[in-house]
Amino acid sequence: MKRTILSISAIALVVIFAVSVAMPVLAATNLNPNKLYGAPSYVLNLIGKKDGWSGGGTYDNPDRHTMFLPQTTAENVTVWMTQGTASDFSVLDGNAFDDGNLSLELAAGKYAVFIVALGKPGGGAGIEGWIYNATDNTYLMLVGSVTVPGHSKTPRWTNATGLFWVSPNEDPFLGVTQDTWVFDYMNALSDANVGTEYLYLWQLDNNNNKVLQVRFYKI
Repeated sequence: MKRTILSISAIALVVIFAVSVAMPVLAATNLNPNKLYGAPSYVLNLIGKKDGWSGGGTYDNPDRHTMFLPQTTAENVTVWMTQGTASDFSVLDGNAFDDGNLSLELAAGKYAVFIVALGKPGGGAGIEGWIYNATDNTYLMLVGSVTVPGHSKTPRWTNATGLFWVSPNEDPFLGVTQDTWVFDYMNALSDANVGTEYLYLWQLDNNNNKVLQVRFYKI
């Protein structure tokens, strides 16, 4: 994997330390995360469809809470994520059947994130979170990965919060000393490397799941 050598400025380090906060650490649990955090700020349903599915209409309605992807992915689906300053989440691309890509804009703030597979059958899913260097088209840094169990009699919630936080052990570039929200981290990378664009994405491998539900809880 190609990695970019960064020139880190003192200003960038000050910024990254200022926005670092402690990431909540929770063990995997069957407990509904609503009982830990209250009502979610946003619920996203990733709906698995059979090969060749072609629904009518458009899938870029920002108010929607659904995205469509293959029920079993022959190749990973890329879920691009950005963060805006608005108070609402927005689905920017909700159909992976045309080009293998989905896109979500997060509302302002920082979040705990949980994922569950719903509906039978279901073989689980694998998700990797990546920082991507869009300037030279390289995968820069793996932020984290989770395995979501398939559906069973009791929903099994996977804590995916770590996909959105860069830990000191994961960081080879800025020298962070505590877990840092990924979009703050990318802003600091951009400050240290003017002219380089960084993006955040998931690589999602869906294994016969009809629904993967993602819940965001503001923290």
